[in-house]
Formats: sequence, C-alpha cells, structure tokens
Amino acid sequence: MNWLHKLRLRAFGVVVASILGALAVVGWLSVPVLPALGVAIVTAAAVVNTMANRLAMPTCAGCGTDLAKTPAGTHGVICHECGTINQHFDESRLARIADRLNDRRDA
Repeated sequence: MNWLHKLRLRAFGVVVASILGALAVVGWLSVPVLPALGVAIVTAAAVVNTMANRLAMPTCAGCGTDLAKTPAGTHGVICHECGTINQHFDESRLARIADRLNDRRDA
C-alpha cells in the first residue's frame, strides 16, 4: 500500500470515527443531534485538511518523500527513495495551461 492510499485510508477512518463518536455522544448524553453532528463534521474537516496539507507540496505518491528539489525529467519526477514516477507540475507550466484555456474560451 503506497503513501497516498494510506493517507486516504486515514482520512476515511477519521471521518467514520468522528461520526460514530458523535452518534455515541448523542445516544449517551441525550444531546441534540444537529449540534453534535455539526461539531463532528467540522472536526473531521479540520483533521482531513491537516492530513492532506502535505499534498500541497511536491511529494512522492508512493512513499511521501519531499520532491521539491528533485529535477523533473521528460515523464515527471522520479523519486530517489522508491523509484515511483510522479507527475511534475511547476507553477510556470500551470500558468501556461491556464493561459491556453483562457485563450480557448475567448476564441
């Protein structure tokens, strides 16, 4: 199981655990359902956001190694730890893609 699948599984576990915890609190303390579920959803969203924050940086999808300083080849960045080929998106390439899309919309 690679790093990205582990991250998704952890996020799913956090969401399920927070919903089950909210339902347990509702049943145990007779708390109204909507506030308890609201707190559970906000907590799950915050935890998933912090877990997925590492995806904003260029990391290897296979092992989670930082690829910020690794040069990109023709087919992407090759992780020096596990050998996984990762898609490389630098800011200039994304800007060119956005410019092309805007030009197509204008035409």
